[in-house]
Amino acid sequence: MTNGKDNSKLLHDLRSKCASLKSAAELYKDCSPAEKKEMLALMNAAAADITRLLAQLGQP
Repeated sequence: MTNGKDNSKLLHDLRSKCASLKSAAELYKDCSPAEKKEMLALMNAAAADITRLLAQLGQP
């Protein structure tokens, strides 16, 4: 696992990305088709970042 200081930063970043993804999902239904395409790209990027952060948290 990472050390405490690194862990704290990773958890902060993880919470931030999760909040961003949640907000985007809530806004998605009210978007135009063009905005939905852009929103999906942003949501996919956030999900990839979340996956990367989770992997870093699990590293020895």
